[in-house]
Amino acid sequence: YPSLEAQISAISDDIAYNNHDIQDGINANLFKLEELVEINFFRDIYKKYSNKINKKNYKIVTYQIIRDSIDLMIKDLINNTKKNLTINRIRTQKDINRTSFSMVEFSNKIKDSENEIRFFLRTKMYNNKNVLAKNNKGKLIIKKLFNKIKQNPKKFISNQQLSKGKYRAISDFISGMTDRYAINLFNKN
Repeated sequence: YPSLEAQISAISDDIAYNNHDIQDGINANLFKLEELVEINFFRDIYKKYSNKINKKNYKIVTYQIIRDSIDLMIKDLINNTKKNLTINRIRTQKDINRTSFSMVEFSNKIKDSENEIRFFLRTKMYNNKNVLAKNNKGKLIIKKLFNKIKQNPKKFISNQQLSKGKYRAISDFISGMTDRYAINLFNKN
């Protein structure tokens, strides 16, 4: 089973990605802050700020709601993990290594909320036709960049990097690019 560190890392990524995607979706006008009440988890957080929302402070309230969301998720994770460690009488690393399930996990309530958040994001953001079109454009750019660099890799990549394997070096080079750099390089042809 994954180490405690791997469990913490994976669930931390979940917290970060879901909350940042909510924030990005609002900032990109894919959905409105007010629509978060469709998610049970966000309903109470939203109510706390609803009478303070106006055009001037919309972004600030968005940050506050996301901050509160992250805070609630982390507190739940810590409390539930402590509970799991106590119930399972975990005292040492060896005890953890003997378990066949995750000690680091949300309570059932937050697990359900996480599923709701993912469904909301899939419906409102990931499957949005404009987002899908941009993703397809991004894939096309990456594919063409890969083929362009493959024709003359030494123009872009050091011999040391290429010695690890041409395709791996090209993939690493592209994955390290900023969006702007990739687009500019793509447009040079």
